Amino acid sequence: MINYIKKMTNNELYISIDHKIVILDCTFQKYVNQLLFQKLTNLQSREQTTKRTLGFQAKIPVFIDKSTLLMCIKSYRLEESLYINYFAITSYSIKKDYIVITFVNEHCMKLNQKHSYIKQLEKCRKILDYLN
Repeated sequence: MINYIKKMTNNELYISIDHKIVILDCTFQKYVNQLLFQKLTNLQSREQTTKRTLGFQAKIPVFIDKSTLLMCIKSYRLEESLYINYFAITSYSIKKDYIVITFVNEHCMKLNQKHSYIKQLEKCRKILDYLN
């Protein structure tokens, strides 16, 4: 299971999967399009459909399948980006200036984008409500 996908300034993707980090030299779009190919769609179509259907303006979460819903903390259009898998989160604790996220494999992440994280949780819940 994917925990998160992080694009670095050198355009490499760091993908936390289970208990390891996989480093790929490809764009976020290319990687996610490979995941969405099995669903006969792509990233651009998925974003546009989600935007129109649910009225989101920016930072669109990307629903891949029943085990992967990528929360947009920092957009892939930026120099550095971060997407966290909603389904991989087991818990989180809100501190004064940051959030600590615990994933299913006991991996933890300290996140400084507290407001963005909370907004993304709301959007993901809205997507899941719509799909159910």
